[in-house]
Formats: sequence, structure tokens, C-alpha cells
Amino acid sequence: MISGNSIERKWHLSEKDFFRELASEKKEFISLSVPHRIKKNEFIFLEEDLGDSAFYLETGEVRISRIDSLGKESIVFVRYAGEMFGLAEIIGGEKRTCNAQAITNCLLYEIKKNDFESLLRRHYPLARRVMEVMGRRLRYLGEQIENLMVCDVGTRLLKLLIYLGCHNLINLSSLDKPIVVTVRLTQEQIASMIGSSQQTVSETLKKLKEDGVIEITRKEITLLKPKEILKYIST
Repeated sequence: MISGNSIERKWHLSEKDFFRELASEKKEFISLSVPHRIKKNEFIFLEEDLGDSAFYLETGEVRISRIDSLGKESIVFVRYAGEMFGLAEIIGGEKRTCNAQAITNCLLYEIKKNDFESLLRRHYPLARRVMEVMGRRLRYLGEQIENLMVCDVGTRLLKLLIYLGCHNLINLSSLDKPIVVTVRLTQEQIASMIGSSQQTVSETLKKLKEDGVIEITRKEITLLKPKEILKYIST
């Protein structure tokens, strides 16, 4: 049996709705924000843009990435509906260090720096939520560095699949059933997230399928034994 400690150690992988239990704060946030409908593959901001606003993602998915000097993309995060992004720059008043691009059609709300800071001053629970979110993301990035140093590609890939499907793993009871992960990233993009190559990712997915760990369809990967997977990657 897998213990609850394995889930607890992964607390940083899942972000619930930023405004959960903060309905009045969300209403005020929306009143100060500008809504944007973003089409699939459209950029929301680019590296070196002025970081004078933050975004709340109402619907859709967004990838946060960087492009190196050779034009290779490295994906840092995938942001889901209910999450905020652009927080680091708006708090520090710095230029963007990453790109934000829509993976699907999105509805998001943009709030300017002065309005957001004023909102945080008026509502301590909201300020605390920002600290909580930033802490989770810092923990996640630290784990990614550790993964690159000590984990093989198969383990890193399984950890990524858990991350991409973590919204279904919040409940311990869900571990008794296969977890379906909707994959909207290419194998090359997946490789960029785990520090590998497209060919190695393809071969590793094939091996995991042969071993009965996952099933693969065109747009989904099913984790057949999530309990065993979580226990394995937590050791």
C-alpha cells in the first residue's frame, strides 16, 4: 500500500483555482482586469516584454517557455484554467524572461501592476495566496534540477506525466484507477521539459507501454498503475 506521505511530498505539483474560497476577491480582480480571448498558438507575451501585468487563466492551457540562441524551445511550466501566471515579473517589475503561448483557445484576464498591488494591500488572503503559489513553483523548479542530476529519462518522464495529470491525483481514491493524461504537447516539447531528445522520449514511451505501465492513444496517455508509479518516483 502506498502511504499518504507520497501524495504529501507532491503538494507542489497541483495548483487549485487561485481564487478558491476567495469569491469576493475574484470579483474585485475581474472588475480591475481586461478580458482577452486568445487563439491556440497565439503568444500572450514574449521574452524581454515589460512585465507590467499578470494574468488569470479562466479557460484553456498555456505553456511558459524559453528559446535558446539556436532556436530550441525549453518548456518551463504548463499553466491550466484557474491558475495565475506572470507573477514573478509583476512583483519585481522586471522584463519577461519567458514566453507565454496558448496551447488551446483561452479566456484570460489581465491586470496591471498598480491595480494588482493595490488589491494585494487590501486583501491579505490574496497576498498570502500569491506567496503560496510562488512557493509551489519554486519547489517544482528545484525538483526539476534534482531530477536532471539523479534520475534517468524513464523516471523523469513518469514524473512529468504525473505533473501533467496531477489535477486527477489530488484525491487518494483516484489512485485505484487508471489516470488519463490529456497530452497537448509534442514529443519534442515533452523532451524539452525533461532534458532529453525526441527520439529518446519516443523509445521510452514505447518501453513503458510494453511494460504495461502506460497506454498511448493519439492525444492521451493513460497511467495504468498510478499507485505503483507514484511509489516508484517518490523513492
